[in-house]
Formats: sequence, C-alpha cells, structure tokens
Amino acid sequence: MHIDIAELSNKAPFALIQNMYEEQEVKEIFLELEYLRSRPAIWKDPEDSGSAKGHEGALLKKNKALFLNTLYSDTNASSILTNNLKLYTSNTILTTLTQAHSWFNYVFLNSEFTTLLSYYEDSDYYEAHTDKSVMTSLTWFYKEPKRFEGGNLILNKEAEIECNSNMTIIFPSTVLHEVTKISMKAPYENQNMGRFTITNFISTVM
Repeated sequence: MHIDIAELSNKAPFALIQNMYEEQEVKEIFLELEYLRSRPAIWKDPEDSGSAKGHEGALLKKNKALFLNTLYSDTNASSILTNNLKLYTSNTILTTLTQAHSWFNYVFLNSEFTTLLSYYEDSDYYEAHTDKSVMTSLTWFYKEPKRFEGGNLILNKEAEIECNSNMTIIFPSTVLHEVTKISMKAPYENQNMGRFTITNFISTVM
C-alpha cells in the first residue's frame, strides 16, 4: 500500500492509495464481482441507480450499478463490504490521511457510508457532477490484461487520474468529477472485462 496526497487549485485535497487490498482480498472481491455479474437482473440502469442529472433532468451517466447495502441485509455476507471496511479501520490509512489534511477527518469521525458498485463497458461514461455526501471514495478493479482504454477520473476539470486496478481515491464530494468514456478492445463480450468501481458515499452523523 502506498498513499499520495495532493491538492487541486481550489485547495480541495485528494488522496490516492495504490494497492489498497492485498492479493487474497482482491481474489475474494473478484469472486463476488463475477457472481454479481452473473445475475443481470440485479443491475440497474442510470435512471434507477441514483445518476446525477444535468440541465432539464438529463442523466449524466451510462453504466450499470447496484447499491450493495440494499442487496445485502447482513454486511458479513459480502466480501466486498467486509473488505471495504479496511478504509475505515486501517491505522496506516487513518494516520496518514488525517495528519496530511483535516478534511480527511470526515472519513473516520462520526461518519456513515453507502456503497455503490458500478460496471462500465464499451462507450460507458459519467459526465462532470458532484455527489450528495461529504466525501467520496472510489476503488477500481478490472481483469488483467486490461481490455479497455479510458475510464479515467477527472477532478475539477484539471487533474486526470489514470484508472489503475486496486487503487482508491478519496476526495470531497463537492469536487466536480467525471469518468472518461470507456473504449473496449475486442474480444470482451460476456467476459466482464470492463471497469468495476466500488464507491463509498461518506456522510457525517449528527
């Protein structure tokens, strides 16, 4: 695990955590991703998965998604949700982030979160938007060898973060962010070779 912290021109901080999960944790997550992708009926289109909207109510994203907290009544039934707790329980992450910038205290102090799993394939994207939470964390996964181009994250129209598997990025939810369009390399159909994203919407509890 390696953590880098930077600031945008508007002074909003963001953190990049390389190799967020260990090899065994990644294997567990991929097993669940494969199972969930084998159940197409549970994946929602943008209008049913909380897409941000632009002018005149136009949807800003094209992908498939599902809220894991709704899918599982017991967190322990999901390897994604249980491994995902590492973000909030790792002393290394806690110490590094909170010492670097006070904003990151929101990740750990009096917080709760909702977890959204998204899948992007050919021509999928998410236009510039903000989230209705305090902080947002994204973790990316894809199968090797990588079979697509794009899927990068652009923050505040200025910083483009390359999509790398098993990398987490954390930033204030008010930061404008977008996902560049995915372009798949054939063959990819029915092989789940696109971009998976585990998103945590972190809110404070009063």
